[in-house]
Amino acid sequence: MNNAVIYARYSSDKQTEDSIEAQIRACKDYAAVKGYNIIEVYADEAISGKGSKTASRTQYQKMLRDCRKGTFEIILIHKYDRIARNVGEHVNLTAKLQEMGIELIATAQDFGNSNEAKIMRTLMWSLSEYYIDNLAGEVRKGLKETALKGLHTGGYAPFGYDVVDQQYVINELEAEYVRKIFDAAMNRKGFTDIIQELSERGITGKRGKPIKYTQIYEMLRNEKYTGVYVYSLKQEKNRADRRTKPNAIRIENALPIIIDKAQFDEVQKIMNERKQSGKKAEYLCSGLIYCECGAKMHGMKSERKGHTYHYFYCSKKCGAPVVHMDEVDKAAKEYLVTLLSDENQERITKALREYKGAEKERIHDFNIILKQKIDEKQQRYNTLMQNLSSGVLPAEVVSDIGIEMKALKDEIACLQATEPPKDYTVEQVKNWLESLKNSPNETAIHLLIKRIDIKNKTEFNIQSTLNSVLGEIGCGGRI
Repeated sequence: MNNAVIYARYSSDKQTEDSIEAQIRACKDYAAVKGYNIIEVYADEAISGKGSKTASRTQYQKMLRDCRKGTFEIILIHKYDRIARNVGEHVNLTAKLQEMGIELIATAQDFGNSNEAKIMRTLMWSLSEYYIDNLAGEVRKGLKETALKGLHTGGYAPFGYDVVDQQYVINELEAEYVRKIFDAAMNRKGFTDIIQELSERGITGKRGKPIKYTQIYEMLRNEKYTGVYVYSLKQEKNRADRRTKPNAIRIENALPIIIDKAQFDEVQKIMNERKQSGKKAEYLCSGLIYCECGAKMHGMKSERKGHTYHYFYCSKKCGAPVVHMDEVDKAAKEYLVTLLSDENQERITKALREYKGAEKERIHDFNIILKQKIDEKQQRYNTLMQNLSSGVLPAEVVSDIGIEMKALKDEIACLQATEPPKDYTVEQVKNWLESLKNSPNETAIHLLIKRIDIKNKTEFNIQSTLNSVLGEIGCGGRI
């Protein structure tokens, strides 16, 4: 009889049909049918499933530590979203468990234990993410047409304006305080007296809450006060672009003016004085690299003579030479181009179309991912609001807060309007595969590559996760 453990979690403070008690009961019923011996139950309450928060899940972390004791062979969960809420975390966790000889089973989504079934599920999950992002893009197109007319696209109007028939009109009472805030910033004065005066007069922000520093920084970065209509179709990746919005729609003199352009520009100069920017290194293949001695290799960077070098080194320090990260990334990207040849795309498409998961479960998974994306962006928005109000964020981040929060609100609105597909067409699957081929990012690499064994500084043996679908010949391997 196989020993098994149960992991359960709910992220809300309200009980639902998927409450911990219901999850545990469903897992125990499944174990009874399969003949598994339950030796331990791990449960985390009211904790988000977002990947960055797994460190705060004490029972989850305890379970991972116990995995190494060798006392159980199976982990039972009710549904996959209870333990992982994104593809990257799901793939990495599954790989770690496989190394330890432990099987992860979702009792409500048991599509079989074959390697092919597991791979198909991960691929379907990733396809759902791709579909959501693209459909949200289509929603943005509709918002773009509204934006090109200089009309309000939804959500709260900026403090100082009201919206009448989608047109912006000045709220004179609020606009008075917008001018006071810009004057204070211009003269490098604080905003305590203004905030107090607003409170005493009972004037709140558009969300109905007292105005604090959060809203003030939103105002100071908002170009709309100069009469410029600004609408960002998508949040920019780096901080500098989020500030300048190079890809945003801009329409001059589309709104009634509250702040003149010269004063606005001077305030931006003052706010930018302490700003710094830096680029984070991308570790595309992190967690996949293995030394010739069999140990994992870790990524590092070093500074020499004004240059930054990124490389992988053996975790056991066996004496093998370090490998430049650029060489590994290049090999991985070239491998994906070969792996996703037209012939292999046909085979993958056929396998996905024949995947035995029912439409109901596919839609369920789709909705899980959609909710995850919305929750993550909402959580980010709420965190920015909370931290900014408490003065936790550094000055270089504070000055960008309003811009990022506006972009997050727009993206949440797009995602909320996204509908699940009845089924994926051949064209949709091929478009997704082609996008992975043309833009081999970290997600694509970890989805399609199982491991990379280093032979020497320029020769690598790459194994695909699709062996059961394409076969060894179809996957190739050595570069």
